[in-house]
Amino acid sequence: MRLNFQLGDTGRVLLSLYGPAVIMSLGQGMVIPTIPTLASSFDVSAGLAAQLVTAGILGRVLSLLPAGQLLDVVGRKPVLVGGAVLVTLASVLTAIAPVFPLLLIAQFLAGAGQNIWSMARELVAVDVVRPEQRGRMMSGFHGMSSVGTAVGPVFGGIVTQAFGFRAVFWVYALLGLVVLLISVRIRETARVKPERPTTRRLLSIGRLREIAPEWRSTYVVLTFNTFVAMMRGALIPSLVPLYVGLQLGHTPTEVGTLFGIYGAVNVLMIAPTGVLLDKLGRKSVVMPSAFLATGVFLLFPFATEMLPLAILLGITGIATGLALGSMATYTYDIIPEHARARLQTLRRLIGDVGALLGPLMGGMIADAAAPSAAFWAFVPLQLVAALAITFLAKESLPYVRSRSHKVAAPG
Repeated sequence: MRLNFQLGDTGRVLLSLYGPAVIMSLGQGMVIPTIPTLASSFDVSAGLAAQLVTAGILGRVLSLLPAGQLLDVVGRKPVLVGGAVLVTLASVLTAIAPVFPLLLIAQFLAGAGQNIWSMARELVAVDVVRPEQRGRMMSGFHGMSSVGTAVGPVFGGIVTQAFGFRAVFWVYALLGLVVLLISVRIRETARVKPERPTTRRLLSIGRLREIAPEWRSTYVVLTFNTFVAMMRGALIPSLVPLYVGLQLGHTPTEVGTLFGIYGAVNVLMIAPTGVLLDKLGRKSVVMPSAFLATGVFLLFPFATEMLPLAILLGITGIATGLALGSMATYTYDIIPEHARARLQTLRRLIGDVGALLGPLMGGMIADAAAPSAAFWAFVPLQLVAALAITFLAKESLPYVRSRSHKVAAPG
């Protein structure tokens, strides 16, 4: 069954997704300021209390492949609603948990629910938006999530101080309920009619042979670039404080200022990135991002004063901003509709492996040599990713434009 959306329908669907995107990230960010209070309330160490965040991350990572399989097998709406239900129930469980281990389990479930809902939300938007507008749509989602993530810790701190940490999770549950009520009203958008679920299909992950032969190498390159980009994204907050604070001896205020510059530039790049993706092409955005990141990692050990460090962090913000949503948009262009969720989540799972390995490897190199040496150690990997996207990947924007025009043509 093929669903046809008019412009008004598409606009309403997107509006019903952008608001919940802010709400979900707001609730997720509210958890962070509760950690010190949790440590004293449950009489656990600060390090153990911080594992509340780790539990949420682990839930998001482990839910990726099941979410992708369910989205392709049962459709978008059941997964969208199910994710919101899981977030709501997990937040209630966190609010009433009498022992700390139950908190960890609840936040694992909340992380899984949030990720499941986010993947379903993204697929719904991709289903209804014209392919040549995907870049702006993806950038918009990242922008909405960034707003919630930035405001969430502030709001969470205020609520914790005024009413205690449990109140934060009751608020999170209320936000999850709001998202659930909105999600229920969104109609199914899968253009390929969902098949009856089978054990074989539910255990299947995306396969490279499902992609058209001319796009397979591009998918592999995008997956590798995602691995490198997410590794880089995790390395910046772990290596920069070690290098700037410990090795160079700059103050915590100066370190914080550098990250403020990085975050501000990152956010400012969201809107331009979407426009560039849809006007110039996907490869035209991913390629400079990879080369800029390579140059930053090469030059970082030469920068010792605040001005050059600030410039490099600003350039890093540009590179990260260009990468946000770009590879997801690129991948949606080239993967088949029937395996859209599975192949996208497979790429992201490999990227998450990079995010987990990056700080671990960077920390080992920093301990064995110096934080500055860790930057150089990752230059070859960054360069290979940049060269691969340049010479092995095909630009997909003309392809999706031609397909979109064929669909829009009469008869």
